[in-house]
Amino acid sequence: MVTHPRLSVDAMCSFSWSFDQDLALWREMGVHHAGLIAAKLSEDRHGKIAELRAAGIAPSTIITGPFPLEDRAEWEAGRAVLNAAIDLAADSGGDTAYFPPGRSTGAPWREMLALFAEAIAPCVDYGRQRGVRLGFEPSLTTHVSFVHTLRDAIDVSERTGLALVVDFGHCWMERDLREVLARVAPHISLVQICDVFIGKLGVSAPRGRVYLGDGELPLHRLMEEVLATGYSGLFDLEAAGPSIGPDDYEAQLRRGIPRASAFLDEMGI
Repeated sequence: MVTHPRLSVDAMCSFSWSFDQDLALWREMGVHHAGLIAAKLSEDRHGKIAELRAAGIAPSTIITGPFPLEDRAEWEAGRAVLNAAIDLAADSGGDTAYFPPGRSTGAPWREMLALFAEAIAPCVDYGRQRGVRLGFEPSLTTHVSFVHTLRDAIDVSERTGLALVVDFGHCWMERDLREVLARVAPHISLVQICDVFIGKLGVSAPRGRVYLGDGELPLHRLMEEVLATGYSGLFDLEAAGPSIGPDDYEAQLRRGIPRASAFLDEMGI
């Protein structure tokens, strides 16, 4: 099997697996690009990068955990994590890395933005030096991000110089999404695709993201609105959350990767 050349498969889909387990499935399924979780490569980084390259797989991005924004004493440690991800991207032939910006301290939002800009400035500069776009992901998950919408993300990117990860699972319900995407287009480093259960009165939707076709999102419209921006990068498949457990990873990936690849073909990408 060979997947679509612009499809990336994110290691978040198999969060509890090791890098070796991820790589074995990616190789078998003809994956060209993968979103890598930095922590999975913490041991024998260079050896794992060599294995990835030997399999013909390039990193779409390197993912780290949320920045410890609420604790200034932890900033240097947080910066070291981000700089290591930047190095990993550069050394493995990738050009992007991203992270959730960290939870709110409870301060007014503009104060949070000023604090974040101060905290992250050295890492943005380091990324430029290494030829890597450091980005962040606005998220509806409040304990990892004080930035929840693409509208607010524009202010963050313009203030900090950070690139932006657009995730269907976090932005699908935003007002005037087509217009917002047009404004964020210069900042986008990666688009993540998934599906979501919206739920209804009396039936709670499970948290997290599922594979294309397993939820209720208007996927064709969302993709059309992204493509209208002129975006020409990769589409990173990220289905993660409590509705998909470790025992489900392999079966879901074997079903989800071909489905996502066919979707990109169907959209004429």
